[in-house]
Amino acid sequence: MTLVFDPDNHQYTADGQRVTSVTQRITHAGLLGTGASFYTTASAERGTAVHLACADYDLGRPVTLPEQWAGYLTSYTTWCDMTQPEWSAIEEPRYSATYDIAGTPDRLGTMGGRDVVLDIKTGTAADWHGVQLCLYDLICDELPPRQRRRIALYLCADGRMAQSVTFASDHDFHRAVALCGPIHQEDT
Repeated sequence: MTLVFDPDNHQYTADGQRVTSVTQRITHAGLLGTGASFYTTASAERGTAVHLACADYDLGRPVTLPEQWAGYLTSYTTWCDMTQPEWSAIEEPRYSATYDIAGTPDRLGTMGGRDVVLDIKTGTAADWHGVQLCLYDLICDELPPRQRRRIALYLCADGRMAQSVTFASDHDFHRAVALCGPIHQEDT
């Protein structure tokens, strides 16, 4: 199976067929609520730049990030220094044929010997983050679902250490599985 991600259109294809993404399923289900109104071009630009800088840091590459967002990277690196995560996948697109869904978890790996799926956030906490992490867990077929800790990592603009929140709700998991039903492509 060949998975291709087109970042310009945020579209995944598996063996040439369009696949609904984690983001599209969350949006289609209306889970973003008023959060969608806070999503701006500026916040998207910030999020993309910070994610790239964090990935460069984790991969040992030179990091470039505009000064106004440097605090987010400091927040992340301080958290990494304290928790010592070991990443096995960094920003790697995934697809689950079982659930017919694709997405790109920010990080997969271990922390303290436990498997984890982690999503990096430059914004504030939202109810749908737990469902998003469950969907990321579902698309990672190396382990059965619900074996990984599901963590959202909220970075701080002022450089304070990031705050991690573990999502372990059965409700989030059941909502995520329910979102894996068919969606008409014209609706996404």
